[in-house]
Amino acid sequence: MKIAAVHMDTILADVNANMENVKKRIEEAVKGGAELVLFPEFFTTGFAFTPKLLEAVLKYEDPQIKLSKWAKEFNVIIGGSYLKFNGEDTLNTFSLTFPDGQVFTHSKDIPTIFEHFCYTYGDKNNVLETPIGNIGVALCWEQVRYDTVRRMVGKVDLILAGSCWWGWCSDDQKELQNLSKEHQDMAVNAPIELAKILHVPVIHASHFATFEGLNFPKGDKPQTRTIMGATQIIDETGNVICRRLYNEESGIISSDIAYNTLPKKVELIDTAEYWIPKMPLIYLKGWEMLNPLCEGYYQKVSKPYYNK
Repeated sequence: MKIAAVHMDTILADVNANMENVKKRIEEAVKGGAELVLFPEFFTTGFAFTPKLLEAVLKYEDPQIKLSKWAKEFNVIIGGSYLKFNGEDTLNTFSLTFPDGQVFTHSKDIPTIFEHFCYTYGDKNNVLETPIGNIGVALCWEQVRYDTVRRMVGKVDLILAGSCWWGWCSDDQKELQNLSKEHQDMAVNAPIELAKILHVPVIHASHFATFEGLNFPKGDKPQTRTIMGATQIIDETGNVICRRLYNEESGIISSDIAYNTLPKKVELIDTAEYWIPKMPLIYLKGWEMLNPLCEGYYQKVSKPYYNK
């Protein structure tokens, strides 16, 4: 199967402009022979701490309407994640849309720290049983946790992954800023490690973008963050077939991907570790301390806004 991954030049919170870009990228990918086109996490909005994201969820048409239309029109499978309001909560939902109208979804299980301000906990359904095989889905920091791996081991033929892996800014602690290289390395290596552990190809889509938001939680000072990592296609051994780094121009990478749908040998993930990479202590403290704070913001501010 020929698969294209889009290195997305996303505009913050402008769903209409981003969806027009999506259509152009689909047309471009299909002309190049792609049978599946993968977009990154938050491909309709990007991400920053800003009320614009809350507004975008309610202001614009549900992206799935156009994704279903374009999958049929261009006879192509389309994947990617976006903020989706289900009538009660907003989730970071990955949808895999087929030309015949079938849609398979996974919502990111745990929002990553500041992201929790605009969406909440999803599901643990990281394996989508589809007409093209069992597709594993891993969104951003889902890729660096062993619980994700345990859900997929021996069960997936191919992994579709996406990130909007935001970097550090000048207002962050110096200790974080000093870890910028390690942060970028972690973002690039996350999907490669998945391929090595699970022995299946991994397609990963990311952004060529810098977003200006606000400081959390006061929102009284602008902050600019660059999205890190890379868009890349990786074979089942962890070899990178093609790649565009975060600071390389937007566009499409593609490759013919061979994978099999035969039953897989279930391998024991013999570790009690939570994280796959060795996490700096300041990351662990942030995960433990800031996640509850951001969840509180969602419950007190964002959820009432969505339900007003």
